Amino acid sequence: MEEIRLKAEKRTQGGKNPVRRMRRQGVIPAILYGKDVEPISLSVSAKDWRMLQGRIKSNTIIKMAVKENGDADERPVMVKDVQRAPISDAILHLDFLQVSMERAVQVEVPLHFIGTPVGVTNGGVVEQHLRSIMVESLPGQIPEKIEVDISHLEIGDAVHVNEISLPGVKLLAPPDVAVVGVTPPQAEEKPAEVVEAVPVAEEAPKEKEE
Repeated sequence: MEEIRLKAEKRTQGGKNPVRRMRRQGVIPAILYGKDVEPISLSVSAKDWRMLQGRIKSNTIIKMAVKENGDADERPVMVKDVQRAPISDAILHLDFLQVSMERAVQVEVPLHFIGTPVGVTNGGVVEQHLRSIMVESLPGQIPEKIEVDISHLEIGDAVHVNEISLPGVKLLAPPDVAVVGVTPPQAEEKPAEVVEAVPVAEEAPKEKEE
């Protein structure tokens, strides 16, 4: 996977007023936590984050340099939560999880389908059941995406979880779950026949007897 680096500084001030002041100064408040790790309050440059956020996914390992008293300590982290303002969509807070490169983690990885199924050329329709799969692996082996070749699928065929194999990666979805398939084309509904109404002759009024 692509190597991404991010700088952060340890902060001591908390509370609403200091945090608001940070945001006005172009700094995003953040927190770093993890197994056997004491939570650390951080600040991240909003400019740095904007430059990187398009490349950062939920399964991305970030090398974060945490600066404290002039010294920087590099840690492998992942983004766990991004809090945004409801109206402006501005980033309010970032949550980072520190991971161990020797300890497996569970993350969601997007699926990427390759090829045009044979069944589609024969009129079938691709039906995608899953867009991502939860996996377990060491942080250094997390795939950026899972590629699935669907070019061989005929109408009625499907790819199941147990047909996907990745070295060093365990798929956590049930093995018999269908990931993607090709369904028969839907028959076009014939328009209902319109039956014209036949006018009924009105009965002539009877003449009054004198």
